[in-house]
Amino acid sequence: MITNIKLKGISSYKNEVIIDDLKKVNFFFGKNGSGKSTIAKFLYNLSLEEILRSTDFNNCSQTGYLDDNYEILVFDEKFTEKNFIKKDIQNGIFSLNQGNETIDTLIENENIFLQQNIDYLKDILQPKKDKIIQDDKVNFDKLKKECFEDRKNALQFFLKIKDSFPYKQIQNNFDKILNVLSNPLSNDNITFEDLINAYKRYFDNEFVKINSNISRELYSKIRKQEVELNKLLNEVIIGNNDVDIAKMINDLGIRNWVSTGISFLKQDEDLQICPFCQKETVDAELIDKFENYFDENYKNKISELEKLKTDYISNTSLFLQELKSILGEFNEKNIVSNLYDSIKTFFDENVEQIDLKIKDSNVRKEIKSLVNFKNEISNIKKIIKKHNDDFNNIDSNRKQFEIDLWCYLARESKEKINEYHIEKYNCAIDYFFELDAENYINSLISESKEKIEQWKTETVTTQEAISNINTILVNSGFDGFLIDEKEKVNNISQYYLKRIDDENSNNVFKTLSEGEKNFISFLYFYQLCLGTDSIDRSSKKKIIVIDDPVSSLDSQVLFIVTTLVHQLIAKKGNSPDHLMLKNPNIQQVFILSHNIYFFKEVSLYYRPICHDKTFFHITKIKNISGVSCTGSKNEILDDYTLLWNSLKSLRIKNDSELNISVCNIMRRILESYVNFTGLGKDSWDFFSTIPVTDPKYYIFSALMSEINDGSHKISALDNIFYQRVLNEVPQNLFTAFEMIFREIAEPHYNAMMN
Repeated sequence: MITNIKLKGISSYKNEVIIDDLKKVNFFFGKNGSGKSTIAKFLYNLSLEEILRSTDFNNCSQTGYLDDNYEILVFDEKFTEKNFIKKDIQNGIFSLNQGNETIDTLIENENIFLQQNIDYLKDILQPKKDKIIQDDKVNFDKLKKECFEDRKNALQFFLKIKDSFPYKQIQNNFDKILNVLSNPLSNDNITFEDLINAYKRYFDNEFVKINSNISRELYSKIRKQEVELNKLLNEVIIGNNDVDIAKMINDLGIRNWVSTGISFLKQDEDLQICPFCQKETVDAELIDKFENYFDENYKNKISELEKLKTDYISNTSLFLQELKSILGEFNEKNIVSNLYDSIKTFFDENVEQIDLKIKDSNVRKEIKSLVNFKNEISNIKKIIKKHNDDFNNIDSNRKQFEIDLWCYLARESKEKINEYHIEKYNCAIDYFFELDAENYINSLISESKEKIEQWKTETVTTQEAISNINTILVNSGFDGFLIDEKEKVNNISQYYLKRIDDENSNNVFKTLSEGEKNFISFLYFYQLCLGTDSIDRSSKKKIIVIDDPVSSLDSQVLFIVTTLVHQLIAKKGNSPDHLMLKNPNIQQVFILSHNIYFFKEVSLYYRPICHDKTFFHITKIKNISGVSCTGSKNEILDDYTLLWNSLKSLRIKNDSELNISVCNIMRRILESYVNFTGLGKDSWDFFSTIPVTDPKYYIFSALMSEINDGSHKISALDNIFYQRVLNEVPQNLFTAFEMIFREIAEPHYNAMMN
């Protein structure tokens, strides 16, 4: 039985509508165009083979209908078209006949054997299969949870990405791991320590660019200076040995001392105080000897050496300053600070060697080369470059971290997944063993069904349905035509319509009136509900859908149709609380109509119909359909009551876009009341004192003009009144309507609105 229907995206069901609480018998009432036939078409679509079903209903669904158990029969315009308009021959309808006891006994015994095999499948084989499937599901769920726990435990160390790490559900986390394992791991050797370090680098610590670096040009400049210095430091620099005091200066090694002392002497005095002994012992001749000893070549060499020293100190200071700048931004594992201390000591020692050379210029000296630190310098430059490259590519590095993390999680889960697959393989072997047994039992079931269906063909007749249809036709006053049985085709009976006075008449259906067509079509449908036109479907329970069956029928025939519908929904037994249908072959019935009289007659509570029933009201507002359940009692009374109920519903909505609909309903209520009561008083008098400038004046005028069609006072179709009503505050419409009724029938207004 269908317990639930969902309609969405079809016809006027633009918003999702869910029809719950469906019973054995379901009554749907709605005006023409409200959406009733869409429900019937959806149920008809279910009855088709899957390949023939319309894609228009792809967003719709239901709960409870199974092709193998149920057959849906829908009476609507398509039924008449399919069975009578498009063809002159109708399928025969089979009814069971109890005339062959021997065959009935065979069928009964075979049914027992059939049921035993069905019970064996249901009670023994199916539980075994279910247990295998359930065990596999338990193992699979356990595996997924374990993989998810591994993920949760790992993410505790990476809190800054925990909330943004994708695939947060157990299933999609597992799917991602399978996807990673299905492809060669990009970093199969990644360790958890590698992930920790990468996380600290890219997420945990403040990651900024290192702007300082060691200048390649400055390094090259210092290296060149080292070559120039060493060239001079290795050179023996001495004074003029031709001077008689040269031997003494050289032997005593006092060049620097003498050079410093003579700088205090004055070149233009003949006799002056010696800067060393402080006596007037230095004369012009001795000064000349000093000058000759420290000749121009010596002075130039010493001057060049001192200049190189100054430049060297300047460049090495800049070099140290660069290291200090780097130290302010980066000093991983103290590699920069250690290098700074080592190079500073190194530069100081070199400067000391230069000073010794200047002091003792004839002694060869040598400074060490900065190339000794080349590896350390290159390493720092490489580290800075990688750091800055990582900074410039921080997004891609973080993405790579995510990839590496998935690789790690997948690798950690790989062994557990392999163990599960081995266990699943063993379960599959057990399952296929049970499946073989099931196939064998199913073959026995199929054999039993074939036997039963074959025996049924020997004990069924199509004549009973013909007699029933013709009897109803005659009793209903349709005595000009009847239905008869044609010769069998492939052992299948067929019907055709014929006129009583013309044996060779063709296309009789097309010559009938609309009422006759609908009536004969419904009679055929009614017999189809009681029997079947296919032996193959004879064991299926029927779900019957009747969509507005009373079109073009007079009141007498409408009453007959109502009575036939009562037979389809009759209750089993006389107990008022019995909730079963009398006909065991009918599972469920849907009745949809817009005709108040038919709807009232077919659902009267004192009729002997199934008590497992419910009522639904279909409405359409702004071209959008809705369905509301009104319970087990029919609340659809008559058109006039429905108009008042609709008006109250629109008042609650308070939507100005519905003003035209509101006015139309108000007009129909007023018109119905005035015409029915024969109201004699002039309804225009009550607002004659209202100023024309009052907005209500136009509303009253428009409503009253509709009632008094053709009135010469005011035309409600004038554009000005239409626009005023359309743009009016909804409450003003209801106020005007109330004031009109309080003038002509206040008690009636109070009764209907309450």
